[in-house]
Amino acid sequence: MAGCLPVTSSSPLGTTVGAKPDPQLTAMWKGKLGTSAEAAYLTFYPEQNGVMKVVMLAPPSANDDGGWMIFEARPVALGSYRYLDAREIEDGGKPPDPKLAHVPVLYKISGDGFLVLYLVDETMARAAIRKGTIAGTIEPGDFGDVTITAPPAALDAYFRADAGRALFTKPLGIFQRMNPSADSR
Repeated sequence: MAGCLPVTSSSPLGTTVGAKPDPQLTAMWKGKLGTSAEAAYLTFYPEQNGVMKVVMLAPPSANDDGGWMIFEARPVALGSYRYLDAREIEDGGKPPDPKLAHVPVLYKISGDGFLVLYLVDETMARAAIRKGTIAGTIEPGDFGDVTITAPPAALDAYFRADAGRALFTKPLGIFQRMNPSADSR
């Protein structure tokens, strides 16, 4: 379900505003991840302290063995943008990858009820780090991991601005609520 590591940050997103569960997310969602033709499912469960548990499931198919992952996600609003600071806690029974402690995810719920998730575009993040627009590290090689290392306040300010939003260029997945007539709390 995961190939190369996504762009991460060395500190949590949203520390200047605090996490607050988004009741619009609390549901089971069905859709597509990346370029996969197979259905995938996301379920968001509210937890304590502003954290949400996210279970991602890709059922087995003729073309794929499927898999599942569990994340803790802290929803935060920075300006007019909504983000999740996601942390992998399990990957199909394997222990979490410590590099996936802070994965910034932009999300939007469209007027017609679709949830769209975006990861930071690696090429855009590399360019922003090289220009000095945001602090970060780039490991050597074409596929070296990219980590945004800005301190928490600078990280939040950057993602509150259009420059930070511009790093999220391609949807990771598009999902529809499984029971759209149900109360979204």
